[in-house]
Amino acid sequence: MTHAEQVLTATLQALRRLRAEQTMPLHAIVWGKWGTGKTVSAQKIAKKEQDVFYVKAPDGEITRGRLYRLIGFSLGCGARSTYEATLDLIKHHILYYNLKPIIIFDEAQRLLRKQHILNELKDLSEDEELSFSYLFLGDQTTPKLLASHDHSLFKRFAIKKELQPLTQETIAFLIKEYRIQTDPAPIFHFAKERGWTTLDTAICLQAIKNQKVEPTVEALGRIAKALGR
Repeated sequence: MTHAEQVLTATLQALRRLRAEQTMPLHAIVWGKWGTGKTVSAQKIAKKEQDVFYVKAPDGEITRGRLYRLIGFSLGCGARSTYEATLDLIKHHILYYNLKPIIIFDEAQRLLRKQHILNELKDLSEDEELSFSYLFLGDQTTPKLLASHDHSLFKRFAIKKELQPLTQETIAFLIKEYRIQTDPAPIFHFAKERGWTTLDTAICLQAIKNQKVEPTVEALGRIAKALGR
């Protein structure tokens, strides 16, 4: 399991526990630079966890109707022609399947500036027929956005975490995943010196596997140079 998947899994577990203990809606926010594995990990978790649903926040203008459509399709019930009808559909879907959804909003920095969307999300989370909890995934600009854009929804962030670009545990996981026989420590130190993320490292390790070369730091350096990493 990569660092990102470990953090997101632990965050979701903690959010479930806190939600059961508290009477108010609670949420979480996790951020990290591009390439740390947020999106891949979130999508993987959403596929296997029955109460977790993934939404990628679109760039540009987001209306109430568009937000409800995104949520409806994420939950698997789809959408209708008006936002009121879509909301009714979502409520019936949640009641029928007895869901307590946790919605992961990827690219959350696109939402944190939009007061009208934050208002909608707050209202949805406080609706007892929905009881949404959110896990927001943002980029490295997220802490500044939280500091500069005040909203009452932010006060419900029970968990705030920053992802590390790369960890030795992630290297060990990738080596095992690609069936490469080598010590993860030298590769981790090499990658850390270069400021690599999980994605950078995964691309180069995949190349080592494909080229069937000895998994040494020297070989990794040659591949990194060839790939412009």
